[in-house]
Amino acid sequence: MKNLTVLFIFIFALNVAFASDNIKKDKLKDANVTLSHEVYFNTDKYALSTEEFHKLLSFIKATETVDIERMSILGFCDDRGSLEYNQKLSNKRANAIRNIIAEYRNSDKKPEIVRTNGKGEIALTTTEQALFNELRTLNRKVTIVIAPKKLIAGSFYGEDLKTGDLINLKGLNFKMGLRYLTPESTKTLKELTAYLVKRKDIFFTINGHVCCTDNGRESKDKETGKLNLSTVRAKYIRDYLVKNGVDAKRIRYQGMKGQYNLGGDASEDRRVELLVRYISK
Repeated sequence: MKNLTVLFIFIFALNVAFASDNIKKDKLKDANVTLSHEVYFNTDKYALSTEEFHKLLSFIKATETVDIERMSILGFCDDRGSLEYNQKLSNKRANAIRNIIAEYRNSDKKPEIVRTNGKGEIALTTTEQALFNELRTLNRKVTIVIAPKKLIAGSFYGEDLKTGDLINLKGLNFKMGLRYLTPESTKTLKELTAYLVKRKDIFFTINGHVCCTDNGRESKDKETGKLNLSTVRAKYIRDYLVKNGVDAKRIRYQGMKGQYNLGGDASEDRRVELLVRYISK
């Protein structure tokens, strides 16, 4: 009887993995969308359960053909334990997932940047005792975020853009601590503007970023002293585009703080990205 139970659990886990694989393959027909996956852990553990391991392998297999620019692996804990303990455990969880991906991802398309970060504990957002256990379970996790390569900067502008594309505008960087672009970025901004004036069908969000902050925090604008640098960088680009002929109704903007650093030179993180919300017909 015990052997039959073990066999049933194993078959169930495989079925979950294969079902998840099929779902992700359908989504990956559009290989330019930002992809994510969450792995959940038992209390105080950083080793995966059999079920979570198979789900992760399914995700790894489904993304083998994706040409990845950035992979972020973020570890989290529930609110139990000390801050120091939870920080260490979240790092162990993130590194455990990174090691599994490195071992099992059978692809020549290696990510340019892999960012692994333990984010510590997630505070409970409810005072209802009945929800504590459920929320704590959901907070014991690692989140994997994959941003495929999709560049429209310099001399190349893609005609095959799709909803969900996250475009890293290389060559469009900001002065340290300020909302203003570096002099060498002016040409790229003019090219981007000309492209977006032409492509009236693209509705998009400008994501502003900052570098070099602890735990992905916001940076201070040196000019105003306000803690909103990533947002005002995105707004600066938005205002320039509108002033030069791009319909304001097509544009949204937001600050992403320092949560998505690329892991290279600090100047590369003083940047904006363009997220395609939808393309009208």
